[in-house]
Amino acid sequence: MRTPVIKRQARYEKRLSSILRTASKVIAREGFDGASIRAMADQSRIGLSAIYYYFKNKDELLYAIQNHAFSTLVNSLRERFKVCATPEEKLKAIIENHFKFFVENRDEFKVCVHEIDSLSGKYYKSILEIRQEYFRLVRQVVSEVLHHAHYEIDMATFFLFGSLNWVYMWYDPAKNADIQKVTTLFLRVFLNGKNGSKGL
Repeated sequence: MRTPVIKRQARYEKRLSSILRTASKVIAREGFDGASIRAMADQSRIGLSAIYYYFKNKDELLYAIQNHAFSTLVNSLRERFKVCATPEEKLKAIIENHFKFFVENRDEFKVCVHEIDSLSGKYYKSILEIRQEYFRLVRQVVSEVLHHAHYEIDMATFFLFGSLNWVYMWYDPAKNADIQKVTTLFLRVFLNGKNGSKGL
């Protein structure tokens, strides 16, 4: 049986999650500058005062969205790496992890792609550190995969992120191939490029 403290914590987390989902939806649709906390309150049906109980302003709310997103991506990727035996398996895990987060958190994903520069000060610095950690994790795998190829590792890593981050522009789970097939396609494109003609 859950204690009253655990129950209160569960309710707190559930409401917080609801606020973040709704805020992500509003910001993804209106842009950070055009989004208002009142619109988020109306859409979430939680109430304006309840949102301000969790967040003191819109900047802190945007920070929470991005912190949750990138922390989730980093932590879930580290867990996936534990069962990977080769660099290629790690690369597949990266692509699959990124896509899975997108499918489950489409609005949050869009906010992270477009609104990093809407943060400032300590919020921007904190998110930048998490993004850099994520980049280093992926770059290390790209370096291992391209070990015997003549590639600029940073450029190849940026290419991979660029391809993954814009998936929300065209991928529709209801219309396109399932995420496993899309992951396999991305993996083949990246690896075939790595094994491509030296004359190119």
